[in-house]
Amino acid sequence: MRNPLIQDVPEGTPVEEGYSRVWEHYADELRLLDLKLRLMFVRRRMSAPDPQADAFRGMYVSEDEFMRMVGDWNEEEEEDGDDGELAFTAAEIRRLQDEIAARKAASAERHVFLPTVYISSVFALSEVEQQVVMLCLAVELDRKYERMFGFLADDLTVRLPNVGLALQLVCRSADDMRAARLSFVPDGKLARYMLAKEDGEPFGRTLLAKPLSLDRRMATFLLDTGSLDQALQSTVSIHYPDGPLEKLLVHEEVQEQLASFVSIMGKSRREGEAAVGVHLYGLSGSGKKLHLRHLCANWGKSLLFADLRLIAADSDRFGETLSRVLREAMLHQTALAFTHTELLYPEEPDKGAVERLRTFQDMLDEFRLPLFLLSETKIRLEWHSRKRVWLEKELPVPDERERQSLWRVLGETAELTAGGGWSGMAAKFRFTPGQIRGAIDDAAVLAVWESKAILDVLEQACYRQIRHRLERKAVRIEPRYTWDDIVLPDEQKDLLRNACNQIKYRALVYGEWGFERKLAYGKGLSMLYAGPPGTGKTMSAQVVAKELRMELYKIDLSQVISKYIGETEKNLHEIFREAQKSGAILFFDETDALFGKRSEVKDAHDKYANIETAYLLQKMEEYEGISVLATNLLNNIDEAFLRRINYVIKFPFPDAEYREKIWQATFPKETPLSDELDFKWLAQKYEIAGGNIKNVVLSAAFLAAEKGEKINMRHIVHAVRHELQKSGKIISRNDLEDY
Repeated sequence: MRNPLIQDVPEGTPVEEGYSRVWEHYADELRLLDLKLRLMFVRRRMSAPDPQADAFRGMYVSEDEFMRMVGDWNEEEEEDGDDGELAFTAAEIRRLQDEIAARKAASAERHVFLPTVYISSVFALSEVEQQVVMLCLAVELDRKYERMFGFLADDLTVRLPNVGLALQLVCRSADDMRAARLSFVPDGKLARYMLAKEDGEPFGRTLLAKPLSLDRRMATFLLDTGSLDQALQSTVSIHYPDGPLEKLLVHEEVQEQLASFVSIMGKSRREGEAAVGVHLYGLSGSGKKLHLRHLCANWGKSLLFADLRLIAADSDRFGETLSRVLREAMLHQTALAFTHTELLYPEEPDKGAVERLRTFQDMLDEFRLPLFLLSETKIRLEWHSRKRVWLEKELPVPDERERQSLWRVLGETAELTAGGGWSGMAAKFRFTPGQIRGAIDDAAVLAVWESKAILDVLEQACYRQIRHRLERKAVRIEPRYTWDDIVLPDEQKDLLRNACNQIKYRALVYGEWGFERKLAYGKGLSMLYAGPPGTGKTMSAQVVAKELRMELYKIDLSQVISKYIGETEKNLHEIFREAQKSGAILFFDETDALFGKRSEVKDAHDKYANIETAYLLQKMEEYEGISVLATNLLNNIDEAFLRRINYVIKFPFPDAEYREKIWQATFPKETPLSDELDFKWLAQKYEIAGGNIKNVVLSAAFLAAEKGEKINMRHIVHAVRHELQKSGKIISRNDLEDY
């Protein structure tokens, strides 16, 4: 019985026409395989004893059945004897091989896609490797070959060809067989890309007895090309050059540099030249993927993204999954980009991380298509071989002028206008283009959910874009105080307002007025609040945060200071790095313990204490947000430290006039107050700071609530007595006799 595929090919089809479809090609290849199997059988029959002598030969597959599966038997050929049959079959094989080669060449001229020809070119397969792939594919095309391979192996439980059978079919001599065995080595192209991998090698089995089958991905590609590997659906994504693209709004100079990469890639393909790759790094949403898509669109090349977070999720299958990704890029002839490459370079790598990195580098050294590594932070690639040269480029967060333009353009795209309000958003949030787009999209959803205008929920949407871990070493404070709540002399209030204005108008001064070109760093805002406890330092930080509508984090010094050398600097680095993501206000309270005067170096402890102080200075200057330091003792702060602070605000102990204002401002307007309250007398009688007054007012409120009365002087005086006793002060009975 003939293979049904062969019937699709009309006899006498002109060779010069080539193949019009893939199944015509497969039909010819299967006809050729049938002839080779027939030739093998004839050879075996000539060299073996009478097959009828073995009652179990073929395990119930008779020779007649085998020959019927191979094809029609010509009785005239049989009369010529085995020698004539052998010669005839060999001649038919040569004729059909020449015909297939000619038709494949004609198909190539007509640009007819033939999968086996394509993968042979992509993976540079040898003639032996190509024939092995076709042999394995035969089982996928027609199940009759399962029985035929079982017959030849004298074991019908065998359904697949093995290495020995493959060598007999594709080789003409013993020397050819010895050379062809190299095609089956573990690191060869067949094992890496084409053949299915076994979970374990059975004990005692020889190489020649090893069964051969196509990897499911390769079988799918050869039978139904086009789709991505199903096993990689969640790991990779492909973008075609004719796909829709968003416009590049910033970093046009990066695109120009990437365009030059095309010519560099062409040179690196020369024999002996090291391959070239590009490492792009920048925060999430900075446009790394978009830049590569624009590059490949102009290049006319498809682009495959692979997420290293998912590849490394199963460390035991890291190499196997990575090999699948590389094969997929080669199958589709795409540029390949790995995202989240920083995961391969942890700060404290363990043995497993080192092995994964080595595997990654070794496999990428053999990959010759355009290659890109994307990471959110700058990493030292430290490539251990000289087979690949890396070019690096950062996609920094756009400056304030660029961010303002992004807010305006993307806002108009969403039919959102804010008048002159975009400058404030640009100054407050150091966002990447992706974060700005995400905030606008998120705000549109929130507006519907909360029945508000988009602009009213835009800041809320912005904070939802921020992912940081400041809570590990800091406590978030919800700002509740306004300018009306804080009682300070005009001089201090003016300094606080000036500090706020430096943030509000930063885009104008640094951007439009050009000051950014004059400052390499130090564009952030640093303030030092100095004064006795309870004079309003923490409250002032909240007022600034409320005015600027920014997050406020109070640094937990117990999580920062470490007795181990270098740990304090490490903690500070983490705090400023995480704060940079959100532009939060960092409030360091009680900083005397950490940032005292730089001492004369007398021992190692003095040396490292000074290093910690210098490191803090450096991080504050690099930080583009607001950092606030609070101290009770200004004299403990080094003068060199003070010179680098933008605003040093001294909070004086309040005199009687300001204490009276504090007493009046501390009570909420809803509080029931007795008419007898004498704030002037309280201010003159008790010299306590605003923090103490707040404690007294709250304590008096609970005393009055217990009695079911309005707050009166008796409640306040009792609360004052308890407050002063906490600090060890003794109050005479005469001081309380009036109440």
